[in-house]
Amino acid sequence: MKFKKLLKKLKTYLDADAEKLQKKDDGLSKVLKKLKKKERQLKALMEAEQDKDERELLEQELKVVHSQREKGIDLLSQTRKKKDK
Repeated sequence: MKFKKLLKKLKTYLDADAEKLQKKDDGLSKVLKKLKKKERQLKALMEAEQDKDERELLEQELKVVHSQREKGIDLLSQTRKKKDK
């Protein structure tokens, strides 16, 4: 194979990888925005709730959403580091 043909082939592989990373980045961003919105809603519901038991349930759900959001943020930052390389 000639050098130009090899370079072209390499470029297609690299572009495919970059495209996958971009799709992953976009998907994670959308999910993180939805989780942030859900977290805000839960905080508002929790502050307005009078029943102690219901408030505790909302607090548990809020903790789960918050931890999942933190994991997603870490994954997004790792994805963006890979994309920048």
